[in-house]
Formats: sequence, C-alpha cells, structure tokens
Amino acid sequence: MKDGNVGSSFYEIEVYDKNGELIDKKRGKGDSILRNLANLFKALRDGTPYSFTNTLGNSGQLTQIVLDSDNCSMLGSAGASDVGIVVGTGTTAVSIDDYNLESKIPHGTETGQLSYGECSAYDNVSGDQIDVGVQRSFDNNSGSDITINEIGLIAMMGDGNVNVFIMLMRDVISATTVPNGGRVTIKYWIRFNPA
Repeated sequence: MKDGNVGSSFYEIEVYDKNGELIDKKRGKGDSILRNLANLFKALRDGTPYSFTNTLGNSGQLTQIVLDSDNCSMLGSAGASDVGIVVGTGTTAVSIDDYNLESKIPHGTETGQLSYGECSAYDNVSGDQIDVGVQRSFDNNSGSDITINEIGLIAMMGDGNVNVFIMLMRDVISATTVPNGGRVTIKYWIRFNPA
C-alpha cells in the first residue's frame, strides 16, 4: 500500500467541442476531503449524531440517516444543481471547512449557465484497489464559452423527516474552458487500497 493515497479523492475532466471531439482532458488528485465528510466518518465510527454544515452555511445534526433514494443520494437528476457533482467559477483555495462552492454555475441555457445532466455512479475495481464515485456531464448552450475553476460533490442526506444538502468534497482545478455548444464530463471519486 502506498502512503498518502488511502481514501484520497481524484477527478477526471474531459471537454468536448460542439462536434463531440475531445479537446481537453485532465486528471488530478484532489485536495477536497472536507470536514463534513470527516464528521460523517466519525459519526459512523462512534455511533453518534452526524454534525454538518449544509450548503446554505447552517449547522445542524442528524441523529439518523435513512439509506434509501428518497433520503440519501449523490446522484442528482438532470437539471438538479443542489445534489451530485457541481461546478463553479471560484478560485479561492480549498479549506476543510468549505460548505459550498465559492461561485456555483447555475443550471440553464442563459449566459453563464450550463445544463446539468443526470449523475450516475462511477466505480472501478482493479484487484484490491476500488474507486467509488460519481460522474456527470454538463452541456454549454449559453451562447459563449464558460470557464470552470472549481468542482464539488454534494450529498443529500435525511432522517426520514427532513433532507439536507451537504458538500463533501471541493477542488479548485486549473481553468477549464467549455466552448459554446460543447460538453464537459467530470468523474469524481475516492480511491481505496491503491496498489
């Protein structure tokens, strides 16, 4: 096992032009594990309530988390920018206490907007190494190029009565321009047991 990689986050970004041709591809190791994810791990470890800061900046606790698709998910539907992989224009360095993107790009087709596609599961197993994550595509039908500088992963979690939206990971990436009429596809995952 290599030091420093167990439980590390990673991302892959592919940009396509309006003809579907791949024009940019980058992969990186994330800086992105946030306090919300660490607190979730601690709550599971200790059997205590989960303390979080939601994407609005409000702190709270869940005394239980109901594990079904109505109460717990990272798989945002098409058009949903409140759960799943999200993108933004912010450039402020990642802090462990981040609870949202600095400047999220909204869903839509107007100036400065991207059309959020449906999230799907991304898993890759190679021997004992396991990648578990999410992938999502965004289409640029805004009429001009859009530059992405930050990415994040938001989970919806609920106790059966109320659902909250919690950012688990955030990364500031090298500027990635999505041309008008183009698409960007992002994979975001945590790697366990690297070779």
